[in-house]
Amino acid sequence: GGVYQVLVIPLLAEGKRRDHVDRVLLVDVPEELQVERLMGRDGVSREQAQASLDAQASRAARLAMADDVVLNTGRVYDLREKGAELHAKDSRLATDD
Repeated sequence: GGVYQVLVIPLLAEGKRRDHVDRVLLVDVPEELQVERLMGRDGVSREQAQASLDAQASRAARLAMADDVVLNTGRVYDLREKGAELHAKDSRLATDD
C-alpha cells in the first residue's frame, strides 16, 4: 500500500542495476566511521572491517548512484527529521507521476 514503496537493497551498487527502481536513497557515512562501526558491531579487527568494505562497491560508486543521500553521522533525531522530509518529497513525486 501507499503511494510509493521502499525496498532495502544493501548491495544495489554491487549489482550495478537500478532499472528496477525509480529512485535511490543512500544512507551514507564516511569510511572511517563505517570501519569503526563494523569493528564494534562485528567484533572484528580494523583490517577485517576494511577488507569487508573493500569487497563492496566504493563509496564514490554508491554516491554516484544515489538520488538522495542521508548522512548518518549524527543523532537519531536528525535521521527522523530527514526521513520526514524525504517522505514528503517522495509522496509528492509519486503523486505527480
